[in-house]
Amino acid sequence: DPPFNKKRDAFEGELKGGGKAKFKDNWHWVDPDPDKGKRHDPDAIENHPDWLESIAAIHPKVYALITATRDVYGDDMAAFLCFMGVRLLEMHRVLKPTGSIYLHCDPTASHYLKGLMDAVFGRQNFRNEIVWRRTVTKKGNLTRGLAADHDLLLRYSKSDNFVWNADAVTQPYDMSNLDERTAKQYSRRDSSGRLYSLTSITAPLQDPSSSLTYEVMGVTRTWRWTRERMQKAIDDGIIVQTKPGNVPRQIRYLEDQKGKTLNSVWIDIPALHSQAIERTGYPTQKPMALYERIVRASSNRGDIVLDPFAGCATTAVAAQSLRRNWVAIDIEGRGYDLTKQRMSDERALDQQTIVIGPAITDLPARTDDGRTAAEPLNPKPRKQRAPSKIDKDRDRKLDILIAEFGLQCWGCGFTPPGEAGQLHGRDFFELDHIKPQSEHGSHDIRNRAVLCGPCNRRKGGFGGTLTALRKDNKTAQRIYGEQLLEMEKVIDWHARYDPDEERLL
Repeated sequence: DPPFNKKRDAFEGELKGGGKAKFKDNWHWVDPDPDKGKRHDPDAIENHPDWLESIAAIHPKVYALITATRDVYGDDMAAFLCFMGVRLLEMHRVLKPTGSIYLHCDPTASHYLKGLMDAVFGRQNFRNEIVWRRTVTKKGNLTRGLAADHDLLLRYSKSDNFVWNADAVTQPYDMSNLDERTAKQYSRRDSSGRLYSLTSITAPLQDPSSSLTYEVMGVTRTWRWTRERMQKAIDDGIIVQTKPGNVPRQIRYLEDQKGKTLNSVWIDIPALHSQAIERTGYPTQKPMALYERIVRASSNRGDIVLDPFAGCATTAVAAQSLRRNWVAIDIEGRGYDLTKQRMSDERALDQQTIVIGPAITDLPARTDDGRTAAEPLNPKPRKQRAPSKIDKDRDRKLDILIAEFGLQCWGCGFTPPGEAGQLHGRDFFELDHIKPQSEHGSHDIRNRAVLCGPCNRRKGGFGGTLTALRKDNKTAQRIYGEQLLEMEKVIDWHARYDPDEERLL
């Protein structure tokens, strides 16, 4: 997510933890030959002559594109492409053959960046232009044109053998708003009201010698399935025969299908509003959900995710929560502190013990300039204030549930690691509803769950149930194996729970 060449002197934001973040997005060409003269603009970022010389030496096609842009469009766009070109060449160098790159931009320079990406990564490795509709609010002079409401993501791979996880771009069906094709396919309902379709299970296999021909429900056919699988399906009641003599067909319930694959226009992730919980104050911050989708789609657990324009560390936090390693780079003077604070807020570094390896309690130390690493990232202390009656009730319920089920998140299975986990374990957890208040969920302890901070924010973000959160975590690979609490234990405890005993406590 680099600068967009918006020709603005500065993007500036007030950071949540205090201070400001600021960067320039105004570009200027500098000629090595002083006789050609140059326009002095103190607010512009000048392309360095060595950049262009380096590009000319290692990649003539990129050099030709930049010089042609200068001739056709002008110095400023060429200077921006020179800045981007030398960096994209390095990104191509370090990218694995199975890797992908997503370049976030907007229509200001997207068509020029597309040409640059074609030159660096190869036109044959272009995969998608993704349109992200960041807002439904109309902006601009609508009497003279259309609203500017979207950004673009250019997706490239390094080879044909790239990682792609289709589940990351598959969404569950909205039963109340099915598209015409799906509604037509799943037009039947069973006695419980569940939508289903009937699918043929007969047809020759590619290898006729392996085909199985036998009679089922009075019909002799060549079947795709073995006799054992067919008999089990009949016993399970998912094989039907609409009329005697007709070919039996399989029942496929819509609710059991993975969902609908997204197209290249993403309209379901809004930009962050000013009061969003994850808002840091960084001027160009993007929503976590957008980058989580990208990380999930093009990488696997344990892979390395690199963000060379890290900003407020959204990509790093997304990679950490999805059990990827990460590298974050930014020229902003407060970038290091921003990353440290963001990771502390999300408790992400402390979860490393159950993600990839030993617990991480420090950001890596710099060794190039003699400065020491940041102090260990301990949990933030709870706010000290006089507790209200509601606070006392919430704390009491949280203590009861932790005493019964231990220091464990019910949504992802996270358990605080190491010495910090022993000393401050309770501070990692928050009390939330199993069934949300929006669905008339009560405040009774039997409708309460223990969640870590990230799970509580994710659940609040889509307003779902605890079951929906656990399912979302499983899809996003945020459930950590056998550590996840079995809900049967909670249900059994509910059945034995004595509210009079709680009042005594």
